[in-house]
Amino acid sequence: MKQQYLNRFIFFLMALLVVFAVYLQYMITESTNRLKNEEVKKSEQYAQKIANYLQSKISTDDIEAALAKNPKLRQELNVVLQTFLTKQYRYIFLLKKDAQGHYRFLLDGSKEDPEAFNAIFFPKSDLFEEVCKSHKMQIVKQHEGVKKIWLSLVYPVVKHNHTEALLVLDLSESYGKYLNTVNSPLMHVVEMMQIFLFGSLFLLAFIVYRYNKFRKSILVDRLTGAYTKLYLEEFFNRHKVDRYDAVLLDIDEFKEINTKYGYRSGDHILKEFVETICDVVSPLKAIVIRTSGAEFFIVLPKDQIEIETVSRKLFETLKEKRYSIGNEVASLSISMSAIEIPDETPSIQNISRLLDEKLLEIKSKGKNSLGILGLRHLNEIQYGNIDYIKEALEEERLLCLYQPIFHTEKKEIIKYEALVRLIDKDDPTKLICPYHFMKVIKGTSQYIKMSKLVLKEVFHTLQIYPDIELSVNLDLDDLYNNDMMTLIRENLYDHRKISNRLTFEILEEKEIYDYDKVSLIFQQLKAHGSKIAIDDFGSGYANYSYLIQLDIDILKIDGSLIRELETEPVRTKIVLASIQEIASTFNYELIAEFVSSKEIYEAMRELGIKYSQGFYLGEPKPIEEYRH
Repeated sequence: MKQQYLNRFIFFLMALLVVFAVYLQYMITESTNRLKNEEVKKSEQYAQKIANYLQSKISTDDIEAALAKNPKLRQELNVVLQTFLTKQYRYIFLLKKDAQGHYRFLLDGSKEDPEAFNAIFFPKSDLFEEVCKSHKMQIVKQHEGVKKIWLSLVYPVVKHNHTEALLVLDLSESYGKYLNTVNSPLMHVVEMMQIFLFGSLFLLAFIVYRYNKFRKSILVDRLTGAYTKLYLEEFFNRHKVDRYDAVLLDIDEFKEINTKYGYRSGDHILKEFVETICDVVSPLKAIVIRTSGAEFFIVLPKDQIEIETVSRKLFETLKEKRYSIGNEVASLSISMSAIEIPDETPSIQNISRLLDEKLLEIKSKGKNSLGILGLRHLNEIQYGNIDYIKEALEEERLLCLYQPIFHTEKKEIIKYEALVRLIDKDDPTKLICPYHFMKVIKGTSQYIKMSKLVLKEVFHTLQIYPDIELSVNLDLDDLYNNDMMTLIRENLYDHRKISNRLTFEILEEKEIYDYDKVSLIFQQLKAHGSKIAIDDFGSGYANYSYLIQLDIDILKIDGSLIRELETEPVRTKIVLASIQEIASTFNYELIAEFVSSKEIYEAMRELGIKYSQGFYLGEPKPIEEYRH
């Protein structure tokens, strides 16, 4: 998952959890309120039953008169009201509103200090009056009543559509607190969850803020305000390469500016230089990237303007720009390359490489120039497209060229090295070197498919020409790949009668760590008479420990050593002579690669190196051209 989507997902998840916690708190509060309402309903039913009981005991319509005449009945009913008192109900009493509008006690079920009959009651709420008028029960909340009371339920005793009395049930404060605490453990958990989530959200926001601040510091160049190379990579992780065109430009000899005017002035020029670039390309929605000290990469959307037009305009603008440095005015020399990126280009790295090569070409020819890449370069991008390579292999647009290996003294061909090429889709005469496609398919099923076609071609050639020997290239990854080794072993077995004319040249891009495993693989390759050659001996990982621990047949001297004959002939000959002596001692065949001139060839003869290979002796060609 990409970073931006991951950040959004985390924020969304955290926000969802916060909303859930708030919702949970709301639901708990609602649950508590529903519980309270249910208790109020029960109290209303309780009051109704008490009122009905009182009415059944007082048979006359005038409740006040009946109670005034019968103290014994009052005492009896007060005791009854006391029996209704529980932890839930603190007080239960009966009131009557007199002609003057005063409320007076008719009955009081209090166990301690009950109010006397006809004592005045001073209500602290207008709801008592409302009950008298509406004949409907009302709830008087605690803050509107007396202390130690949660709420009072005022129930009308109605006869003949007239409120004769008010039955008051006071629910205790302790019971109200109890109802509030029924869900309090869960509420505490929710509150702690909210605190944690809000804290986490704040912390996450702070981390994201710091991350974005840090990210900006690595994505935006502090000096110029242009983007960095890292931003370029991220940009094309989100966008298709072929929707854009690209420009690479470099200030020639910018070191001299820093040396002459100082780094502060150099920095000022760079800022102004980028501002000038932005003035030209920003209206086109372009992105400016600082790739190194004075080198900049520009990406432009294709739908804005033709790349040739904008690159020429930019080049001329930068050439004409003058920079004020103290009392002096300076101009800059600019080298620039541009390309219209072709459709289905898989990677910006291919584009960057081509632009860089073009820029080096411009600099080598005098600098201060603009180069726009042509069709040949565009084709090279196509050759690195995995779909293009896959199609070529499916159509078997593949062949092997063969470079001869000569007996140095006799100048006779003794074997050939098979070199794979793909055939251009549109121009069958055009061959595509492995440089363009090998790294793209390495480690994929397409690489196995290519190897299968190469082995098929090589063994077919060995069958047609029974008097020749061939060599093919393998690297350590091939040796460690089970599918690849199965393919090779099957081919060797199927062609076991001619396998003794095949040599495997082991290319090394990695160091051997498990010599026992490699030694076992070599034995399998040599099971039917094939030979093992160590390629590029004398450089990289190809070292002398191979000679001690591996069973090999041929050493191919690294081309970089051979080329040194042109610059350091004396020392190089000493090194080559030592390799020749080792090969002779171990009875290895020794082949010199990159024999590119007559002088190098003569040096090989002089050193007694038995076999030679290189363009001076023969270029890679179809085998038929050497067998006419």
